[in-house]
Amino acid sequence: MFYSHPDKRLIEHFKEVYEISQEKINDDDLKKCFKIIAYAHDFGKFTTYFQKYLETKKRGKYTDHGFISALFAAFCSLKEFGKESFLPLISYSVVLHHHGDLENVDNHLPISTRGLMNSDYKLIDRIEIFEVQRNDIIKNKDLIIKEYKTIDEQEKYKINFVEYIQEFLECDIVEVLKTLKQIKIRLEKEKSDDVFFIHQLLYSALIAADKLSASGTIIPNEAFASFEKLNEERKVIIKTNTKNLEINAIRNEIFERIQKNLEKYYKKSRIFTITAPTGTGKTFAGFFAAVKLRELLGGNRRIIYSLPFTSIIDQNYEIIYQLHKVLKNFENESSKYIIKHHSLVKPEYRGNEYEYDLLESELLIENWSSGIIVTTFVQLFETLISTRNRMLKKLINIKDSIIILDEIQAMDISLLPLVEYVLEKATELYDLRIILMTATKPYIFKDSIELLDDNEKYFSIFNRTALLPNLSTKKLDDFIKEFKENLQDKSYLIVCNTINSSLEVYDNLKEINRPVFYLSANLLPVHRLEKIRKIKELLSKNEKIILVSTQVVEAGVDIDFDVVIRDIGPLDSIIQCAGRCNRNNLKENGIVYVYSLIPNESNNDLNYGYGRYIYGLTTLQETKKILQKAEKYSEKDYFYLILEYFKSVQENLSKKKSENIIKSIKILNFSDDKNENITPISDFSIIESKPNFVDVFVICDDISEKAFKKFCDIIKIKDYYEKRKKYLEIKSIISNYTISLPIEYHSSFVEQFGLYLIPREIVNDYYDYETGFKRHKKSYDII
Repeated sequence: MFYSHPDKRLIEHFKEVYEISQEKINDDDLKKCFKIIAYAHDFGKFTTYFQKYLETKKRGKYTDHGFISALFAAFCSLKEFGKESFLPLISYSVVLHHHGDLENVDNHLPISTRGLMNSDYKLIDRIEIFEVQRNDIIKNKDLIIKEYKTIDEQEKYKINFVEYIQEFLECDIVEVLKTLKQIKIRLEKEKSDDVFFIHQLLYSALIAADKLSASGTIIPNEAFASFEKLNEERKVIIKTNTKNLEINAIRNEIFERIQKNLEKYYKKSRIFTITAPTGTGKTFAGFFAAVKLRELLGGNRRIIYSLPFTSIIDQNYEIIYQLHKVLKNFENESSKYIIKHHSLVKPEYRGNEYEYDLLESELLIENWSSGIIVTTFVQLFETLISTRNRMLKKLINIKDSIIILDEIQAMDISLLPLVEYVLEKATELYDLRIILMTATKPYIFKDSIELLDDNEKYFSIFNRTALLPNLSTKKLDDFIKEFKENLQDKSYLIVCNTINSSLEVYDNLKEINRPVFYLSANLLPVHRLEKIRKIKELLSKNEKIILVSTQVVEAGVDIDFDVVIRDIGPLDSIIQCAGRCNRNNLKENGIVYVYSLIPNESNNDLNYGYGRYIYGLTTLQETKKILQKAEKYSEKDYFYLILEYFKSVQENLSKKKSENIIKSIKILNFSDDKNENITPISDFSIIESKPNFVDVFVICDDISEKAFKKFCDIIKIKDYYEKRKKYLEIKSIISNYTISLPIEYHSSFVEQFGLYLIPREIVNDYYDYETGFKRHKKSYDII
């Protein structure tokens, strides 16, 4: 017998991998191709070298099975689909990389279609190893064929593995590689839009099923609640939380209008938008639109609710979680209905049939094995556009889903053409539906259907806020002095562009005789959440607090101030800030002031001051050009301001960043080719990496100290799975007590076991609970 893992027969592993993912692949050719991939991906494990490795745990150059398995997959695909198809190349690449991240398949093909050359020395070495492995397999050919004969073949998807194994063991493998090279060259000429998406789907189908089979994890049946049941609970919640009857009437009208339009138009598009003012119940409206769409389309489609920041995921997750509490036994099996997935969450999967440990829970959560997933843009888009094995596992479970994109304007505007391209292709090839929700819709998806028709009406009926631009540059000290002199008995939110400018404002206001709070990414996540809870509590009691913050409060954080002050930024960010002012229309008209703040040491002619360090000039110039046309804008003007802004910005902003990655998508440039005209897919990131920044763990209380002691013990554990399981117990604590800091502060950190940290005995010298890490004065870090 041949084994894939110590306790699992190889042929049974093949069958499990195929069965786990095959139902999620609808196209006949792709299902056939996946069958080849599933039954070929570990073909190299039939060698006696690998079988001995399972006993001895001693690796050697002949125990690696990726290359020979990939060649077998490519050979079978060439037999089934011919060299005119791209599927043989896809099969080769998918199997070759199924134990690691994706890289360019060219690295494993001849440089020329004429055959092997001296410069192919790495490939030549691999072929020499392959030949030894193939000769070893030939000795056990009859036993291997006997294993493949146990496959229960459906005629529609039948693959003649017995015949293909015999031919593969006798073929000229260089000819196979030359044919694959020809296919790759043709792809580079034709630049097919579809190959990347097919490649990623089949790769995800393999690696997700491979890990589930290898781990022996029992796969739960996802659960789905009906629209009717959830809507009954929504009505109860709204009735209980009623504050402003007029606002609630508008929210209900918007809700019903969206549902009605969805029933009318759901067959006419795959992409829908909901454009409505902030505070009009978009969370409920969008979620229930997705539930209704699922029922209209039929079948149990997964709902993926994606948001820009981890800080607002818990808030939206809790809203949807509460809706489901009406279901019988929900608490005991909640993960089958809904999970949240981001870096700060401890992996705990609840299913009443089986108690999952942390490793199994992590696998199920990372695979998105649930009816509803509340997650970040990072998790969603770095799965749709990725080379990383760990991220791509869940792509197969994105297929056929309904995706809610909340606050899409928070994304880097230069990436929007890429996002638009990828989502439009994915809706077509993966049968997705998209619901894009925002108060400030970017100029994308122009052919989408707006579910809140006549939405200008809802912007015009609100008179909650007015926008007052004050765009002459003002030094920070002068602004602070002016603020103090004009301070009224109102609550204030001041949003700065950089951490240092926000700290300077806070330091000058904290002695004012009222509660003054500070919020930014300079604070540990655990302290940010504590402060947000405290701020909400005080505002609900009508306390006249002052909050000095950076952009972390802009999208989705449900807070409500009398007055908002915003240092100039992109216009959509300013409008998002306005959504934190008089949100529920329970006060007199709220005021949103826009300033152009500059450092005290700067000349007054320094345009855009702190903003230029964060956003660049294009978006700021467009914002200023639009806002300086009038001294005041009422809320009914916001809709048209945003339309003008996004149209202008996207006409003038360079699309090169997006276009360079799109070029790579069309030729499967995963890792290598990079110049001013092309960017490899591996370089894509939602959050632009900050050079010379490091993550630092701050030990500031008993919880973090206890977690670090556990971390030190975990490092000593030799068994990988035991070490990983123990680490998962403290992972969320480590994340919640970690901040990203410039490497220039390295003298403040201690490095231990590969972890940068600030020890508890010196934490008061470097970290303050109110403001976070103690920085130098001159620094222009973002949020």
